Amino acid sequence: MVAGIGLLGGRIARAQSSAEFRYLFYSESNGRIQVLNPTFMLHQDMGDAFGQLDLVLSNDAVSGASPTGAYPTLRVTTSTSASGHSSTNAAGAIPIVQFRDDRKAESATYSLRLGAHMPSVDLSHSVEKDYIARGSGISDAWTMFEGRGTLHYGLSWSDDTVAPVTTNLQFPKKEQDYAFGWTWVLGENDLLDVGTSRMNLHGDLNEPYLIVPVGTATVSERRPDTRTRDAYFIKQAHYFEWDGALKTTYRYYRDDWGIKAHTLDFTYDQHLDDGWILTPRLRFYSQSAASFYGAQFSVPQTYMSADYRLSAMDSILLGCSVSVDLQDNLTLSLGGTYQIQQGRNRLTPLQTAATLSIPATYAGPTTSAADVNTTTFTLGMKWRF
Repeated sequence: MVAGIGLLGGRIARAQSSAEFRYLFYSESNGRIQVLNPTFMLHQDMGDAFGQLDLVLSNDAVSGASPTGAYPTLRVTTSTSASGHSSTNAAGAIPIVQFRDDRKAESATYSLRLGAHMPSVDLSHSVEKDYIARGSGISDAWTMFEGRGTLHYGLSWSDDTVAPVTTNLQFPKKEQDYAFGWTWVLGENDLLDVGTSRMNLHGDLNEPYLIVPVGTATVSERRPDTRTRDAYFIKQAHYFEWDGALKTTYRYYRDDWGIKAHTLDFTYDQHLDDGWILTPRLRFYSQSAASFYGAQFSVPQTYMSADYRLSAMDSILLGCSVSVDLQDNLTLSLGGTYQIQQGRNRLTPLQTAATLSIPATYAGPTTSAADVNTTTFTLGMKWRF
């Protein structure tokens, strides 16, 4: 039954308004980053003549420690952040530094059905202590072939300001995004979605607080001031007669910084008795390193970065969520994920003048700043009216 494809969104969509609150807790291993993220979402359906309005308000409270880009050594070191927080790093450990930030964000989307088209307009804004983002976009979903196919496409723009706390300067950062895709109902129980997107960035793309080891010194990282990011995806969903749906997604990513990435994601929705839905998930991810990534450089280069997010890495994520209808118009959801991530650019901690008493041949394990396990928990409540 085509109606069964409604499980792709977790349940069959209803033409009604809703208010939803979600709370997310994110934590990285080894005392790294922790995020607390409450989000409120309002969907107001004003009927065929007046369209739909979606509002989102969220706040990210981010704290913990992040790698600085410095090379690990066989001695205890101390790192100090731009805000004055200090961190003591164990011998052989990746140097990290404490920080704290808050990000407040709001967005609004208005859409209106016009015949076979569903155009939308988006506005977004977010503020943190050293970054301001302002975005807008337009998109459309064009239904064809008596509802069997939908062409979806859109454009968006962002005009951001980077304001490092270490200076009184402000730097511009601009972004243009293009997306194009096609959704096709293959049959009574199958749905296919293919698409592509391009993101063009230009302006200040550096991470202002990261350093790069060059010889015996450290300098601020230097990245190109442009970046083109392309993504291609294919999604396939199959509805089973026992009231379940398997969604499989493959995504290929590449950019002109040299990074290539593959993502394979499996999500399964199973309707149980009394309004329960169980959703296990499995995701694999792998990426190559940027052309100018390096843990250390012997001489200065035009572009240099020791940011582990630009290194080669692999990860696997396991997750599961459950939702239940407490009443006809009230749904409670709980979920969690656990991700294991390993870097492929392995580092051997350096011998230094302060560690001459330690044998020069290091026999301990290699390490990578990309070695981190992450845990997320989510709690949600949705009221339909």
